[in-house]
Amino acid sequence: MAKPRPFRASAPNHPSPQPTSTKETALTITIDLTRIPGPAIAALGLANAFSVPPESAAFVLGLALSASGLLLAFDDVHESGLRRDARIVAQLAKSPNGARVRQIGTALSLRDRAVARSLDRLADDGLVILDTEGESLPLRSYRLAD
Repeated sequence: MAKPRPFRASAPNHPSPQPTSTKETALTITIDLTRIPGPAIAALGLANAFSVPPESAAFVLGLALSASGLLLAFDDVHESGLRRDARIVAQLAKSPNGARVRQIGTALSLRDRAVARSLDRLADDGLVILDTEGESLPLRSYRLAD
């Protein structure tokens, strides 16, 4: 019978404690409490809308509440993308000759695809410049625009 792995949950931006032995494997789940209100509001609105008769004003208000919860959730996702973009620009500022997607992702603990999406968006806005054309995703090199 396999020995169960320990479970540790940690708050965002607070590192979990290091394992005490090399044989211990920790599973860390990070829950960002600021992202809960949007989906919670949407769920409450839907629950309210479907628990009253469709011809009532409470039904319409429940749907409106659900829509506002969804908008709040989408805004949270957009805001996290902007924060990631800012972190990437700060990392590129440390490398005057530019950096590759893989280097940036490793330094910021981000996946290559997420870094590439942010860099493409920043390039479209004219904030960064792609230095290497035709390279595979991890090998693309970017630098800050002048």
